[in-house]
Amino acid sequence: MKKIYILLSRTETAPARVIRAVTKGYFSHVSLSLYPRTDHFYSYARRHVDLPMFAGFVSENIHTKVFARYPDAPCAVYAFNVSDESYEKAKKLIRYFRLNRQRATYSFLGAPAMKLGIPVKRKYKYTCSQFAAFVLHYSGALKLPKDPYLMFPDDFPKLDGACLVYEGKLKNCRIPLK
Repeated sequence: MKKIYILLSRTETAPARVIRAVTKGYFSHVSLSLYPRTDHFYSYARRHVDLPMFAGFVSENIHTKVFARYPDAPCAVYAFNVSDESYEKAKKLIRYFRLNRQRATYSFLGAPAMKLGIPVKRKYKYTCSQFAAFVLHYSGALKLPKDPYLMFPDDFPKLDGACLVYEGKLKNCRIPLK
């Protein structure tokens, strides 16, 4: 049995405020990790700190870039127990995204369409929550209650098997090894 970690965060960037306005949720961003570390998350987000319009698949560290500007931002980390086979499939999916990072761009149509219940499926284009849900679903790690392209950040804590391992400020975030 292995674990996959989901980080939910709520910064006060302009895009984050827009996402919360659209989703009516508390959290605005989702990141996924295969490791109990805070410097190795994957998501779909801005590639350059000051340029939100250039966004796509990224590797994130909660102590650098955008997260570093909002150390007091609230966050939560959930762990999900997954089979070894699902874990390996998730690793392969993330490797695929890393190899195709130049093509992997943010789905700016994704969030508004999600609000309308319309799953916008375009190769290499995801929102942060769609990416995390896609990996969880297609690796076989979790059975989702709805289409991965319709998952919002606040849907993740409600998933079967969600185990809260940290809740607090980004700057204090630690993931226990057990």
